[in-house]
Amino acid sequence: MGGVGPRFLLEALFLIALAIGLGIAELSAGVIVGVMALAWLLVCLFELTVWADRPRAADARPTPEEPDEATPAETVEPAAVTEIREAEPVARRGRFWRRRAAS
Repeated sequence: MGGVGPRFLLEALFLIALAIGLGIAELSAGVIVGVMALAWLLVCLFELTVWADRPRAADARPTPEEPDEATPAETVEPAAVTEIREAEPVARRGRFWRRRAAS
């Protein structure tokens, strides 16, 4: 994410300016809290509306392409195997708590 966007700054400035205006108007604390809650709810609804209009990751996914008719999958040859090695036997060792120290 690329930091604070201009929309966030406008929303924050709106809420701050509203709080300052309500304080200058010398309204009671209950009225200020109620108006600020309503303003915050409006900002949340605006954000929800903007979020709903944005394209989703599922919408941005490219659709799978159809196989090309010129080269069907049956004509593609597998890669050649150059060498096949036998598996080397693994030396069996005891469990670490049963090992004895070398003398």
